[in-house]
This record gives sequence, structure tokens and C-alpha cells, in this order.
Amino acid sequence: MLMNVAFCKYIVLISIIGLILAPSLSGVNAAELLSPHKQMASGIDAKNVKCKSSFVLMVRSTNGFAACVKPSTSEKLSNTGWGTIVKTAMEEPNEETSEQPESAEETQGNAIEVKIKDGVGTTENP
Repeated sequence: MLMNVAFCKYIVLISIIGLILAPSLSGVNAAELLSPHKQMASGIDAKNVKCKSSFVLMVRSTNGFAACVKPSTSEKLSNTGWGTIVKTAMEEPNEETSEQPESAEETQGNAIEVKIKDGVGTTENP
């Protein structure tokens, strides 16, 4: 009986530790992310507030509150003195803005030619 109680306490302790550590080990899910106001109310410093992806973290100059805004809005607010940008958005490159070769000549200029001679491969720039 005494061993069962100790074992149960051990299992409960492990479970509590797992529940505490699990959110910090997983990525931030946008659906689970609290608003900046709620994050600050729970004790998180304004500079450590987490924003949804593609949003910018700003801290308002007048009251020190955090705000998550779009990148275009952050520039406007920063220029008017509303607040300071703390963390910029980690925007994923989209297909339209990613650099792609414009012509066949540009593609060929970056090619490497591989020649096989006597079973040994050698590389040469064309």
C-alpha cells in the first residue's frame, strides 16, 4: 500500500512537469496564441510577447503596452512616433518575389559541367 502511494505521487509529479514543459517544447500555434494584452496580463514582458507569423511586435511609447501589427502598419506607426519596433516579422518568401533566373543565359552562367574520364569525375565551369 505504501509503495502504491509513493508510485502515484511520482506519476503525478512527472505528469505535472510534462504539462509545464510541453508548451515550451512545441512550436507556437497561431490558434493557441494569446493576444498581446493577455500575454502581458499573465506576466510576460512587452518585449517578450509572441506574435502570429508575419506580424511585427511593437511597444507603444506612451504606456509600454505590446501590439502585434502588420509590417506595413508598423512602418507607419514607427514613423509617427507611436511606438518602437521590437521584433520584425519572419515572412516566408513567396514565389513572386523569390529570385529566379530571367533568361536561359543567366541559368547557364551558373551551371557546372561534370565530365567522366576513366571512371573518375571531374568538374569544370563552362
